[in-house]
Amino acid sequence: MNKKIISIIILVAVVIFWNLTVFYVDEHLEKNRDAKIYDSCYKVWSSRGLYRNYHNQNSIQSFVNAFKKGALGAEVDFHYDVKMDRFIVSHDHPVKDSDGNLVYTKKNGKLLTLEALFNVVGKGHYFWLDYKNLDKLSTKETQQAIARLLHITQADAIRERLYIEGSNPLLLSMYTDAGLKTILGIHPLRESNPLSSIVVNGYKMAYYFNNISGLAFASGSVDDPVYGPKMKKSLGDIPLFLFHVPDDPKLLQQLVHNKRVKVLLVGRDKSLNRFRLNSCE
Repeated sequence: MNKKIISIIILVAVVIFWNLTVFYVDEHLEKNRDAKIYDSCYKVWSSRGLYRNYHNQNSIQSFVNAFKKGALGAEVDFHYDVKMDRFIVSHDHPVKDSDGNLVYTKKNGKLLTLEALFNVVGKGHYFWLDYKNLDKLSTKETQQAIARLLHITQADAIRERLYIEGSNPLLLSMYTDAGLKTILGIHPLRESNPLSSIVVNGYKMAYYFNNISGLAFASGSVDDPVYGPKMKKSLGDIPLFLFHVPDDPKLLQQLVHNKRVKVLLVGRDKSLNRFRLNSCE
């Protein structure tokens, strides 16, 4: 048997295995619907709070502003610092000083931790926690981070209102196993790309086999969406958290009335107040 025939056999076997796996995942996703992940009709949350300039994002004041204006939840960027055993609220990645210590962006002259944030605005609010350095942590460090997070979320039932987003499904699943809700951050292709369905199916497998609670991704533009009709059909009833959603009234109305879409972050690198937009009857 020559190499060409062997290559064809291997290719056919891979295609068959792939399609059987996709079929298996789709069948089991139909039987394991979770409508309780978030069921409020107020789906538009704040991204990094409500602020006037870049330096004020992810600050206590920006989140206070957002919640006062009607936001029910907020997306927060954070890093876990292994050495300090603290969660640092910051979108920007830290840099190392001359001693090798990580230096983070400060708020009002000092580091802002998740614990400090929760102490001020944690009660009654929801938080989409965007884990900026999950991929850089080891399994042991992740276990340490989980222990810390469980410790600081004991009061006011905060733990029940947290959604941990990361792009490493294996490490993220450890948070699911610890009783936390998790969101797999993915980067699907736009629907106009012929490979988009293959990529989405790969993400579905990662979501299902790692017991993740939901998926998060950028929705794409109005004219060339990522989350369009084909992707809606492919993802079925998987809970979705969409970010970089265009500030288009028609699109926003469609998404807030889409039962599969749980949370929306409107705009990109903008502070917008669309919190009153809802699907309430």
